[in-house]
Amino acid sequence: MNPSIVKNFIYFPIQAIRGEKVKPYLNELEVLEKCTKEILFKYQQEKLKQLINYVYNYIPYYKKKFQKLKISLSDIKNFKDLAQIPPLVKDDIRNNLKYLINPTLKHSWRSTSGTTGSPLIFPKDRIATAYMDAMMYEAYSWHGIDIGDKQARFWGSAVKPKDKIMQWIKDFLLNRKRLSAFNMSDKECLKFYHKLLKFKPKYFYGYVNAIYQFALALERQKIDATELKVQVIICTGEILFNYQREKIQEVFGCKVVNEYGTTENGIIGFECEYGNMHIMPTVYVEIINPDKNGFGEILITELNSRSIPFIRYKTGDKGKLLNTECPCGRPYPLMEIHEGRIHDYIRCPNGRLVYDTILAYTFKDYVWQFKAYQEKIDYLKVEVIPKEGFASELQGKLKIRLQKYLGQQMNIKFIQVSHIPFEPSGKFRYFVSHL
Repeated sequence: MNPSIVKNFIYFPIQAIRGEKVKPYLNELEVLEKCTKEILFKYQQEKLKQLINYVYNYIPYYKKKFQKLKISLSDIKNFKDLAQIPPLVKDDIRNNLKYLINPTLKHSWRSTSGTTGSPLIFPKDRIATAYMDAMMYEAYSWHGIDIGDKQARFWGSAVKPKDKIMQWIKDFLLNRKRLSAFNMSDKECLKFYHKLLKFKPKYFYGYVNAIYQFALALERQKIDATELKVQVIICTGEILFNYQREKIQEVFGCKVVNEYGTTENGIIGFECEYGNMHIMPTVYVEIINPDKNGFGEILITELNSRSIPFIRYKTGDKGKLLNTECPCGRPYPLMEIHEGRIHDYIRCPNGRLVYDTILAYTFKDYVWQFKAYQEKIDYLKVEVIPKEGFASELQGKLKIRLQKYLGQQMNIKFIQVSHIPFEPSGKFRYFVSHL
């Protein structure tokens, strides 16, 4: 479908009917991108003031919280003053949901992917979702992507018949072709490749591991994927390792861009054309409990959220703020995401905690895909789809490499398989702890 038709006669009208003012918010953010840091600061300060006033007057959870802590409206004058408010965690939302909602506001229900074991189901008001969409498309425009441009989508797929129909309609209206992350066989990837040759997508969007596995599948079948002439590939939802970025760029012959965001808050950070990750002006990012390298827990205050408000929300991710300038000239500050979430670590018999990213860097050259399970404090089971030469000698060397970090007492067992399923959400977890 013609991208202009999708943008002006499908997307914007539907959003307007839903009460989501994406177009004016998009104009607002386009102007903001060209402003000075001083103007950006004043803009966000005013947004914070509006948010705090709103939650105090309309959200029972925060009104009670402020009263209990003896916080008055005048006490929260700037972002530093936010430290007076305790961080918000998922269980706070689950246990106090009805007190975090303003029932007079229109909203839609959402759910996180639940990769940590328990999905968070929550409402999102129309103001917040409109700003989320506007921010997304404003960021995509940095790489020449506009609303309605043809997209190849690497994502989860609906299971129920009714949901499948609705998903197909939505994909059609938004100019998307979808490859289900639930079926990434070489046969399906080749079939999707030929479909894309006819569709001619301008960009890819999807989970890191789904796009990476697609690239590997085409490479194994000696397909020249540069024939797709994709302009840019946007990876999201999972940690993007350098070796994955390099392989995807090599196979498709285009730039790979990293997006950091959450289902709860939309895009938080996005890479510009210089490869630096900028913090979006729709959120305020704090780093607490930093280590010696500056990496700490990420807290998000979503400035346009109303029902429910996300104030100092713990994402479960680690990152750090960068005090450097970007050649792109945008006024937005920079951040760096740590390769690993707060709870993604292997517990070792010697008491050490080691981030699971050690597995990705150890196996990247020797297997097509892997998934590790820690079932005991001293036992790690690793399922692998091996490349050629994955013999016992190589397995012994890999065990020794891992034991340098995990300790000699860690028993490691490799199990060769032909298929490793993705999560029900379509994401891929390469490490699961049962401890």
